[in-house]
Amino acid sequence: MSLFLDQKYLLLVSNRLPLFKKKKDLTYNCRCIVCGDSQKNTRKCRGYFFAYKTDMRYKCYNCDLSLNFANFLKSQDSNLYSQYALEKYSEGHSSVSNTLPTIKFEEPKFKTGDEKLIDKLLIRLDTLPEDNEAVIFCNKRCIPVEKFNELYLIENIKDIVQLNDKYKESIRGEEPRLVLPFYDAAGKLTGVTCRAMRGETLRYITVKIQEDVPLIFGMQTVEKNKLVYVVEGPIDSLFIKNSIAVTGTSFGKLSNIGISSSKLVVVIDNQPRNKDVCNVVEKNIDLGYNVVIWPQIILEKDINEMVLAGKNINKILKDNTFSGLTAKAKFYAWKRC
Repeated sequence: MSLFLDQKYLLLVSNRLPLFKKKKDLTYNCRCIVCGDSQKNTRKCRGYFFAYKTDMRYKCYNCDLSLNFANFLKSQDSNLYSQYALEKYSEGHSSVSNTLPTIKFEEPKFKTGDEKLIDKLLIRLDTLPEDNEAVIFCNKRCIPVEKFNELYLIENIKDIVQLNDKYKESIRGEEPRLVLPFYDAAGKLTGVTCRAMRGETLRYITVKIQEDVPLIFGMQTVEKNKLVYVVEGPIDSLFIKNSIAVTGTSFGKLSNIGISSSKLVVVIDNQPRNKDVCNVVEKNIDLGYNVVIWPQIILEKDINEMVLAGKNINKILKDNTFSGLTAKAKFYAWKRC
């Protein structure tokens, strides 16, 4: 009953929490009323209530404040807390504290340089409402909700040139776009790619920030000691455990990323009748990489299409990864499909 009671009193106090909304079962979101959240973007909401074991907790991802719900409620409304404590005691929870918690607020440690500019230009997807265009776009593509904190919205693509003004003349549209940021292994921003959502002719607009660093999506989170799947598109990588994306068929980037070739699995789109694609597959087999050879029963071209068709993509990849002579034999059979 403790979670039910916490939710009951959270909803009672919710009218005092700016932009309060339910994200999913047992997860609620609002602007942090302790640190004020972002002062530059009034739509950012980085305060979360979520289930932890048998209770609710509050966590702000701006100021790092973390409290169990009882202490949060006590700090906001002593009268309501008294009612809450009485109900909780009647349930047999005698450990509710009678001491008002001391909330020690430290000034948030803001990002610097390009990371700070990203925070100003972009809106993180998991802070947006369900009816936002970017959220609807991602939901239609079945992108996992837990990946929304890695994705962003830019409301006017022209503003992206603030990351690198050399693109000022080439970017002419003003449409909103979904933004996927690239980081190096140390977590430093190296560039962004902006995905069209309204059927624009130019589907992707990519802006490099570090000109001498190859753009590989997912490098900051990949576990190098485990098998790493290497796909073409960043969106496709969001569906696969421990994966990175090289943005296209530029698999030559893999030689300088500090991951053993024995740990890499190259995943190329399912286009057996495309001569260029076949050449890329054969080249990577010859270079000694593990390669996914799609089974004939798979008709979809790319990973996102397979997910939309209800395929278990992680199992398919695991069951169809080959190397050496076996990969060559599977490849010749695949290209004759």
